Amino acid sequence: MARVAAIVLAMFAAAALLVKPAAAELTRVEHPPKTEGSLNILAVGDWGRRGQYNQTLVAEQMGLVGEKLDIDFVISTGDNIYDNGIANTSDPLFKECFTNIYTAESLQTPWYIVLGNHDYTGNALAQQDPAIREVDSRYLSIAKSFIVNSGTFSKRNLLMHHIGAWS
Repeated sequence: MARVAAIVLAMFAAAALLVKPAAAELTRVEHPPKTEGSLNILAVGDWGRRGQYNQTLVAEQMGLVGEKLDIDFVISTGDNIYDNGIANTSDPLFKECFTNIYTAESLQTPWYIVLGNHDYTGNALAQQDPAIREVDSRYLSIAKSFIVNSGTFSKRNLLMHHIGAWS
């Protein structure tokens, strides 16, 4: 029994050497900070509701905050189009959930998109298809995962300058 376990362990170890490290598979997105070194972002998830469930109100507030902070981009954490994603790149649901909702001038920046479970119940590849950018150029779902390299992170400045009251 110990011999079989040793053989199985050796097989897994050999297979592990053939697998590329996960970090090598991640797409890197370079986004330079502003001249003074800042990088301001908004993050949002679970938003694709055709303007319902307060999506439009949240989009309006995002526009105000985005203008005040002069944001560089938006990160979406998934569940971009409820309930079942989109069927293809020309699905009108895309405009109903994204383009027609996030209309504020400050939100006309890149949106780095991660897909959520609701996006995968539809045609997830449609949201990652480069043709979707012909519908709305802000929408950047270029990989299943990505890293935004924005330079050095300083804990000292974390939330010190941009804490505001909810209106």
